[in-house]
Amino acid sequence: MQVKKFQAENMPEALKMVKAEFGLDAMILNSRQERRKGILGFFRRPYVEVTAAIDRPTAERNAGDTQPEEALANTREEFRNAMLEPLVREIKQLKDKVEILFDKESGSVKTSRRLLGDGPGESESDHCPLALESEKPAGFEKVQWQTGDFQADFPVRTPAASTLPSEGKSAKVKQTALGAFADGLRQNGVDTEIVGTLLEKIAPLIGRKRKPAEIGKGLSQALESLVDFAGSAGTGSDDRRVIALFGPTGVGKTTTIAKMAASAKEQGKKVAIVTADTLRPGDVEQLKRYEGFDEIAIDSAVTPQKLVKAIKNHRGKDIVLIDTGGVSPNDHEGMEHLQKLLNASPGIEKHLCLASTTRDRELDETIKRFARHSIDRLIFTRLDESATFGSIINVLLRSNLPPSFLTTGQKVHGDFEIATSGRLAELAMGGK
Repeated sequence: MQVKKFQAENMPEALKMVKAEFGLDAMILNSRQERRKGILGFFRRPYVEVTAAIDRPTAERNAGDTQPEEALANTREEFRNAMLEPLVREIKQLKDKVEILFDKESGSVKTSRRLLGDGPGESESDHCPLALESEKPAGFEKVQWQTGDFQADFPVRTPAASTLPSEGKSAKVKQTALGAFADGLRQNGVDTEIVGTLLEKIAPLIGRKRKPAEIGKGLSQALESLVDFAGSAGTGSDDRRVIALFGPTGVGKTTTIAKMAASAKEQGKKVAIVTADTLRPGDVEQLKRYEGFDEIAIDSAVTPQKLVKAIKNHRGKDIVLIDTGGVSPNDHEGMEHLQKLLNASPGIEKHLCLASTTRDRELDETIKRFARHSIDRLIFTRLDESATFGSIINVLLRSNLPPSFLTTGQKVHGDFEIATSGRLAELAMGGK
């Protein structure tokens, strides 16, 4: 038997290396994650080390040297325990939940048909209560889920049925429309537990045919019930709104302020901008250079006292936007100054800006660090630079904070949207 260790950046790449050298008969003996040594202990990047083996027969080997069938079975069992069972267990839990939902639904078929228009002579579209806030049927119809990528890269043997929990037919759950939909959400970065929560909401709401567009509408409705969606800065009551944007450095707060001002101005609102960034005094001149901003009042106020005065000076404006400087959560002095600014005047709406390109764990940590400032809403920026958007769904459901806006490009006029349940459903399903 030939044994060799393979190192790669992640598990799929390591498995590709094993497949390329040993072929499909390779057996995984062990796998672990390590960190390479960096300069003085810094800049260490993790890697995966996989130990694989293959039984290569030689001319010198005689019948007595043949590996016993029992030993081969043990090696395969080690492979299954190390690589397959965690994946099989996670997928099975998700599919079992889908099957449970189907069983629950069977007891209320008449109610479902009445709500969804499945009766004779009635079309589903006539009765479906799940119309999106902004109808984009083409966006939902074009979504095609790609499942089974792991097995496509490295075909593996399916564990014997005896090694899986015995639950009758549950151990052989067939691929359903909701199952494929759940796989698609996970591939787009939605956490497995959150996928299960969404399926519990979606299953009773959709027609029995479970068409992709119908499931997409169900996702929109599920998000509507789970997330408190906020209105735009340009709609709502006639009272003046004072909105402050804050967050880490480099998330695009100043550009977002400009987009918000342009959007509100296009709706006929009187807008003022107050910059409170002590490290970037040139932001005032930058904002004034944008097209159409000659009619927008732009001031600077770097202290809490000056900020209060500036807000009072713009009492005749419909919307006052406050641009604060980017602050690292580890900068205690900067965080203290930010808190004084945000608390300078009552009634300031505090919108935390987060880049959609940031990983889940870092987004959660950022919200935790900035929670001391009493976050009111979340703005997600740089969607045009993201490949998947599941992290947005994860953050919203874990934090219980409402979203307000999305920025989708570099253009001040146009690349700015209200965060709606329909739009986030489209993004979660792989849309742009």
